[in-house]
Amino acid sequence: MSIWTEFSSITNKLDEVVHQQVTEKNRTAVIDEVEVLLDKRASMLENLPEPSQEEKPLVKEVLQRDLKINQKLEFLFDGLKDDMRNMKKQKSSKQRYINPYQSVSGYDGMYLDHKK
Repeated sequence: MSIWTEFSSITNKLDEVVHQQVTEKNRTAVIDEVEVLLDKRASMLENLPEPSQEEKPLVKEVLQRDLKINQKLEFLFDGLKDDMRNMKKQKSSKQRYINPYQSVSGYDGMYLDHKK
């Protein structure tokens, strides 16, 4: 098996993982699997030779899949960022509900003379 066919198979596997349905329950597993596959591809990328004439269509297919994978990864991580932002908002609103007078200034109702 040539290195380009192995690289293509890893890319195909990554494409399948990225395009599967992502829920809150399986999100960490999907992200972990994506990281492992991306690490494998990154290590192989350094050692890839120039493609031969037979491998050029394979390289073209890999490049096309790579564009789709990048798009889907952007979408996946944007969703993750949104979820993290929502969790942060929920935490702050919960804190305001528990202690509504936390943000009230301590000088409320006091007279302070600023002149000397």
